[in-house]
Amino acid sequence: MARWDRLLDLVNRPCFATFGVPVIYIPSLDERPEFAGTPIDLVGIFDAKREIVALGGRDGLDAVSLHTVVEIKLADLIITGDLIEPMAGDDVTVAGLLYRVLDVQPDGKGLAMLILNRIQDPFAF
Repeated sequence: MARWDRLLDLVNRPCFATFGVPVIYIPSLDERPEFAGTPIDLVGIFDAKREIVALGGRDGLDAVSLHTVVEIKLADLIITGDLIEPMAGDDVTVAGLLYRVLDVQPDGKGLAMLILNRIQDPFAF
């Protein structure tokens, strides 16, 4: 492991220990039926309103939008010994609320930011 990677790991550990919350990750049955919607318990850093900037948007203008996100360690996505990749269409539960993964943005250093959309309970009144 390169020195920079070790330093990042030293920074990320206390961040996940301090700000991490329980997350249940559920792979999509449509995209990966072999996992049969097997839930994975892990810890993630959840942010209900993260500002995400799109640079060079329409007519060269930058755009800022609010998104619900959770950052996870990719190494935590293990089902029966196999490491899986997160993908759009998977589900995530945080604090009892269900979200669908819209986009996965890996950082290249073992973490990924999952952009989420809240799924409303069709049976709630």
